[in-house]
Amino acid sequence: MPKDKNNGREMTPDEKFRSFFSTTAVDIPEEMTRRDENQPEERPQKRFGLFGRGKEKQETDEAAAEQPQEMPTGEVRLGEDAQPEPEADLELMLKPEADPEQELAPWPFLEKEAEDAQPEAPAKKPEEKSAPQTAEPPAAVKPETPRQSAVPAARPAEQHSTAKPPRYPKNAPEVLLPQEEQEQQEMAQLKAMINGLSDQKPEKPAPRAEAAPAAETEPAESKKKPSGAPLPAAVFAAIKETAPELQPEPVPQPEKTEQPVADFFGKAQSEDAPQAPLAPAEEPAAKEDTMSLPLLPLDGEEPQQAPEKASAAPQPELKAEAEDAVSPEEHAETELPEPEATADKLHRMSAELTLRCVLGGILAVVLLHFGLVSDGLLPAMAALDPDAAPAAFYGANLLLLAASLCVGFPVLRDGLNGLRGRPSSETMPALAAVAALVQAVTAMLNANVYRGTTGISLLSGMAALGLFLALLGSRVMLAAVKGGYELVTNGVEFEGAYRAKDKDLLRALARDLEQKDPWVLLSRPMKEADGFVEQSLSERASERRARKVSYILLGVALLSGVLFLLAGAGWNKAAAAMAAVLCMGAPLSSTLIAGVASLRLQRAAAAVGAVVPGWQAIEQLGGIDTLQIDADDLFTADSAQLEDIRIFKGGRIDRAILYAASVLNESHGTLKGLFRQIVEERTDILFPVRDLEQHHGLGFSAWCDNNRILIGTRRYLEQEGVPMPDEEYEMQHSKNGELQILYLAVSGNLHAMFVLKYVGGRNVARSLAVLQKENIRLLVTCQDPSLTAHHITEAYRLPEGMITVLDQEQCNAIKAAPADPEDTCCMIHLKAFASLTGGLQAADQAQNAESSATTVQMVSVLFSIIIAALLTSAGSIWELSVATVLMYQAAWSALSIAVCALKQHN
Repeated sequence: MPKDKNNGREMTPDEKFRSFFSTTAVDIPEEMTRRDENQPEERPQKRFGLFGRGKEKQETDEAAAEQPQEMPTGEVRLGEDAQPEPEADLELMLKPEADPEQELAPWPFLEKEAEDAQPEAPAKKPEEKSAPQTAEPPAAVKPETPRQSAVPAARPAEQHSTAKPPRYPKNAPEVLLPQEEQEQQEMAQLKAMINGLSDQKPEKPAPRAEAAPAAETEPAESKKKPSGAPLPAAVFAAIKETAPELQPEPVPQPEKTEQPVADFFGKAQSEDAPQAPLAPAEEPAAKEDTMSLPLLPLDGEEPQQAPEKASAAPQPELKAEAEDAVSPEEHAETELPEPEATADKLHRMSAELTLRCVLGGILAVVLLHFGLVSDGLLPAMAALDPDAAPAAFYGANLLLLAASLCVGFPVLRDGLNGLRGRPSSETMPALAAVAALVQAVTAMLNANVYRGTTGISLLSGMAALGLFLALLGSRVMLAAVKGGYELVTNGVEFEGAYRAKDKDLLRALARDLEQKDPWVLLSRPMKEADGFVEQSLSERASERRARKVSYILLGVALLSGVLFLLAGAGWNKAAAAMAAVLCMGAPLSSTLIAGVASLRLQRAAAAVGAVVPGWQAIEQLGGIDTLQIDADDLFTADSAQLEDIRIFKGGRIDRAILYAASVLNESHGTLKGLFRQIVEERTDILFPVRDLEQHHGLGFSAWCDNNRILIGTRRYLEQEGVPMPDEEYEMQHSKNGELQILYLAVSGNLHAMFVLKYVGGRNVARSLAVLQKENIRLLVTCQDPSLTAHHITEAYRLPEGMITVLDQEQCNAIKAAPADPEDTCCMIHLKAFASLTGGLQAADQAQNAESSATTVQMVSVLFSIIIAALLTSAGSIWELSVATVLMYQAAWSALSIAVCALKQHN
């Protein structure tokens, strides 16, 4: 029996048959090539040695060398046609923890055979498109695919004459059948077409799923070779750098290169190769290669990090732009936002006025001491004795008065401008200071003569005291403005009260009122407090009256001085007469009254969460006779009580409560809080509600649980065509109208009747009593259709006509009324009835207090003018002493301040 020369064993009949036809060039029928299809594939042992087959194969190799070599197509052959491949051939395997070098036993032999079997690089076909060279790091393990040959495609025919006769690979058949050649050609065309598609649309590099631990790696510079990046050991266990046909070939264009045919099932790339940048946004996305899976890195390999884009590199121009963009933010630390800048400005103004008050008070005390020394009421110092050294005494007095004028410069500036510009309460103290300055200059220039005049006085101390108290009044006023601004900007949501001036709105609201031109106060949300400080420091009514009186007082003072000059009394007596008239007529509490009234107003309003900005707002609030409020301001959720529930035929009490709670939960009113308490705040059990409609004074309609729900009064349900019970039945359960009735209809059928009762609150009753005393009416917008003006009046025992419940048309008119930005905000208050009424009451008290106190002030000025006229006619006005003027001014100032405090206290 024939034996296998390579293995030394006897050959089976099948092997003999196969050996015969594999070494003989004959035509084999097609039927004989498809044998043993149902038999399992055997893996015979190696039948060849180190140097190939036996001697009988050498002749066949020399004959086959003249024929062009066909590239194995990578097809899977069945049965006996399948050729065994050595373990060193291309084989997908994943052995993360094993060393590939140790597992490859025949490595030296395979390396030598691969060098011998390697042909020259095939010529580039003109129709093939070059694929972009992209280095995609392996990210996942590929499934084991059929083994494919590593032999490159056959060269063109014109290269056969000069090329070295190639050697066949070990597993390639010596003679290919025509059918096999045709199948290989078709497979090669299919591969070329697939490679062309992949060249046109390269895939984007897939990111690493997870990072593997570090392993023994060489530097990146040593791994880069001209032939291409090495293949990862996790994919091809037996191929390294000895198979250059599997490596990407370098071409002149670095962006594109020819893709080997062996990369049909995916291209293995080196992890050290840099990743290509992502495709531009305008290019279409690459098709996903569904024939291969991404490879996972081996243990001990570091994941490849994607290089940063070139555009991410910081450019000098971008750096400059970034610095320019950041520079405003650095300067923004000094530029505070509007509220903080205003608060900081108020703080600086307050500190400045405090310092001026301290210095002005000290100078006023010193100058009063000089005046009392001049009158002989206090002993003089040795260095400044008016009798021994009158020039030094009057010179020191002039210097101190000049210093006082510098400290009180704001009073002088605003007071003198008040004669022609905006009125100011500081006009009379400024005139008194100017008159005292004229007297001090005259005394210093004629020191000996002035001192020798018997009975003449020095009123510089009274003028300095007037400046000091004017500064003190401005400081108190600023404290009131600062406190109000801090309250408004504390982050709490406030509402602004404005007087309604739209004629159409007033006409709609006054339809049911006896008065056809009411002053209605409306409240709407307020977002910013723009212009608050300016409005708070706006012109006051007392300042307008003060300017008128200042003209009279100035005229009397000038007349008195002119009369003394005409009478021949001299400049000393004329200057003393003018200073006496102005110092006696200028009230010391000129600015203190407005400051004290504003400060007490701010504290009283802040106690209820309200702020009244300025005198103009006070005057607007003083004329208000109608308030527009909501029923929620009068009744809370605890004020509404459910007295009874009546279920009609076909209804259920649990369904009635759920339907009513679901619909009313989407509204805003007292009924919402009532039914939320009934369901114990369990809003998760309520039905979804859609298409909710509210009709003021009538009720609600909505869709709930696929049913049309109607909740409202008897009149509303009758309009919707729902059958209603007799009115006697309703009057019986409502106790003749004392209680409220609310009906529930489901899908056109009456379902339930809720009997409600409202109880008034004690705090609201106090606020309503204040409004009743001021004769202020209320316009109420109500969400509860069962609540009427009669019920509100009965709940709080108010007079008839004080409450008016607005209907749907009037509510729409209020919502549609335009908001004029020029409207004066009369008051800023919390969304609470107590805050609104408390602010109104505080503003009314402040107006009464300031008006009464300024009236007392004007009376004191008029008395001073009368006294000055009488003394001028008697010729003794210049003899008024400092003590006399001081006591006179102190008495009137104390009286006016007391009146202001008492009015606001009540």
